[in-house]
This record gives sequence, structure tokens and C-alpha cells, in this order.
Amino acid sequence: MFKVGRLSASAVAVTLAGSMIVGVRVAADQTGDTPVYSEALANLNLTLAQSGAKHFQISTAEISVSKAGVDKATTLIANNRTHQLNSQFVARDPRRGGFADLSYLVDQSDGTALGFNAAGDAVIQLPNAVTEPAIDRSIRRWGNATQCPSPALTKVADDGTDPDLIDGLVFNDPTRIGTPRADITQAGWLTAPFFDALTPQGSRFILGVTFTFIFTDDAGNPTDIDGDGAADVAFREIYYNRAFPWTASTPARPFEIDIDSVSTHESGHALGLGHFGKVFLDNNGALKFAPRAVMNAVYASTFFEPAGTDNASYCAVWASRR
Repeated sequence: MFKVGRLSASAVAVTLAGSMIVGVRVAADQTGDTPVYSEALANLNLTLAQSGAKHFQISTAEISVSKAGVDKATTLIANNRTHQLNSQFVARDPRRGGFADLSYLVDQSDGTALGFNAAGDAVIQLPNAVTEPAIDRSIRRWGNATQCPSPALTKVADDGTDPDLIDGLVFNDPTRIGTPRADITQAGWLTAPFFDALTPQGSRFILGVTFTFIFTDDAGNPTDIDGDGAADVAFREIYYNRAFPWTASTPARPFEIDIDSVSTHESGHALGLGHFGKVFLDNNGALKFAPRAVMNAVYASTFFEPAGTDNASYCAVWASRR
């Protein structure tokens, strides 16, 4: 697992949220494959550098969206010069402790989602006791269901300390800037302003987002210590949108969002998979997929078991990384 020193409170005494909203360029891309430069992410990296944080930076934010976001950008990149998209964990990376496995942690402090009661006439809270098992299932699907070598996925217990960074920076709140304790942090459900800070009105269509942090050298350039042509991942953080109605069981209504489906998708990003598959609207306004896969950028309905293309992509990433 990767550990990074806690950023000082003075390092983030800046008004970041406003600067993040300005300048995110959104393109009408229906495949989910075309990266879009995000000044928001670039500004966040500048803030990290000014804080004194060294040897890591944000590379990408990969977004899963509802049908309302079918024409929105789903992969944001922080560097408009290199357009670096490909980044992977390095097996036994000494900077992450040299472990053969990958670790993940579920932040229980933000584990509460919102949903509807059985009758559908009242909003209820879905506590961490409901959401965390769904996230655990999502992680296990990639480790267990794929027919290829896979790293062991080890869960790190939440000890009550803050394990993530991005939310504190977005909200300009030094008390929410934590210390990563795992390779993958499932950072929980956040309110609408967090997602509006990523792209205008983002809370209306963003379901989840995975941030990739990569290692950099003394000059700030991405490292590639294993020579595979991909930047070396330091850690990843995943966030979900609390503004949507979620469920941990089969959705009873078309507007409810299945936790297992979205968390399996975001966990796929955390394990190195990008978006794939063409997504488009037919003449009747219905969503179509070619092919249907967990890693389609747009959520339409419950779909959480990795399909053939998902498995093939996962194997391509991990077969040579044990």
C-alpha cells in the first residue's frame, strides 16, 4: 500500500473550489473514449505542488454518468501537453511498500447514501452497513470472476483517520485532507457541490468518479520504473454522488441507481481499466451499447457482472504484472 505524508493546513488555505469550476472543456463524445483536458484538474495539481507535496500528482478523473450525461466528457485529464491516459500500478513497487497485493479501504465516515423506502414515497438513508458490503462485492468481482492472473485484493480496516485527499481540496477544508492508507480508497458518497466543481452542473449526471494519482520524478515528470510505457500509479480515490437515489438491491424503479453496478465500474477504473464500448441514443431516445459491458461509460440499468470484453481488458492489464 502507499502512504503519503499529511499535507499541512497552510498548504490548502486557498480558494480552490471556484478555480476548479472555471475552464473545464466538455465535448460531445458518445463513445466515452476521448479524453478532455480539464483546467480543474490542472489547477488542483498546481495547488498540490504549491503545498509542498512531492512526487505525485493527479493524472485523470474517469467519470461514470447517467443517461443525462451521454453527451458529456467522461475522461478528464490534467495535462494538456502529454494527454497521459495510460497509467498502471507497478507490481511490488517499492514506493508503495513493495507488496505483491493491492490494498483497498472503504471510508466509513462518508459511507451513507440516500435512497427510497420500499413504498417509494420517502427518502431514507442507506448506512455504511448497507453500502460497504456492496463495495466489497464489487472489488471481489474483479479478483474472482476473471479467468486470468490477478493481484490479491486486500482490505485495510478503516481506523477512523481520514484516508483521502480530493474532497478536502475541493471544499477548501484542511480538516478533510487526509493521508492515503491504501492503494485504492473508496471514499464514499459526497454532496452535489463536489461534483459541480468537476464540471458545470456535474451533480446532475455524474454518478461516480475515480481519480488517479501518479508518481513523478524531481522534475515533475511521470515515472515509468518498469518500462511498460505507462505512468506509475501511486494511489486512486473513488467518490459517489449522494444526490442520486441509490439501492443495494434490485432497483424497483427506473430512476434508482444500483450500487453494485456503479461501484463495480469504478473499481474497474481503480484496477486499471478505462471506458470502452460505443454508447449512443437511437431514434427513439433509447440508450444502445456496442458492446454491453461493465466498463461502458454510461449507466442505463443494473449490470455488474464483468462481460467478455471486461474480462479480456482486465487480463490484458494484469497477466504480465504479477
